[in-house]
Amino acid sequence: MNKNPDFGNTGNSVWNQPYMDHLSEHFFNDPQLPKTCQEAQPIFLELYPDWIESSKLNNVQGLREFPYRFVSVGTTQALDWWHYWTAVNGYELKMFRGEYPYNRDVILNQEINWSDSIDDTGLKQGDAVMVSVPFSGTGRTPTQWDWLMEECNAKNIPVLVDMAWFGTCHGININVDHPCIKMVVFSTTKGLSCGNWRAGIAFSRINEGSLEVQTDWTHGCHLNTAIANELFRNFTPDTMPKKYGEAHIAICEHYGFETTNTIHIAQAPDTPEWKPWHRDDTYNRINIANALKRWKKDGTFYE
Repeated sequence: MNKNPDFGNTGNSVWNQPYMDHLSEHFFNDPQLPKTCQEAQPIFLELYPDWIESSKLNNVQGLREFPYRFVSVGTTQALDWWHYWTAVNGYELKMFRGEYPYNRDVILNQEINWSDSIDDTGLKQGDAVMVSVPFSGTGRTPTQWDWLMEECNAKNIPVLVDMAWFGTCHGININVDHPCIKMVVFSTTKGLSCGNWRAGIAFSRINEGSLEVQTDWTHGCHLNTAIANELFRNFTPDTMPKKYGEAHIAICEHYGFETTNTIHIAQAPDTPEWKPWHRDDTYNRINIANALKRWKKDGTFYE
């Protein structure tokens, strides 16, 4: 296995210090912060879709067609809601190989194996789907996206789209206004370096359960949403891909990786050296966040 300390296997993006510098100077010392936090949630629910649509490097169509918006703690709370909702309604949750492993690891009293993936079994009525865009296994739009939408619309299969990496990507152009898509979720964790104060939004066609109740009662994490509002107003979703795009290309060229649409994710060759980095025996996905920081700092590579 390649021992390069600049490579990782997590989904974590690059820490962008200017976000913290801005918050330290303009936000955390604000004497109005307690009041700002209390008023943050409705502002957050209005600003977030505007922020998403402000991207010049990505185009996510159809979000305005979802009748409900809920506050979520990152995307994770929404994913947990999806697991609960699908189980209560008797659906069998399906994912592609290479998907975010959290969604397999948290299932109680059920083991999901690669042989259970959509790649291996296809889809049938009674299934439900969770799919990430950019896709967790590749950092790109899923190659099966068009097929997935056709299958799920035809078979009445509900779908949740996890866009947790939005803010770290470019060239993602999708329309989420399909009848099968019941929820689309975003998070500030990766794109705005908010892992310590995660905030997320769920665009939903379903108006029930914990996300609806907590949003209705304004029981969200108000400090987290207030921080997000401040960053929405001062940074765009294109900040990270613009800052690290050149570094991404340089690193991929140097190590012989394939570039992706997600700045901190690269695809390694299908060779024995990179097999330990595999995702479900399908993708050799490398996290290059540390390599990005090294190259951005002094133009060097770990040797």
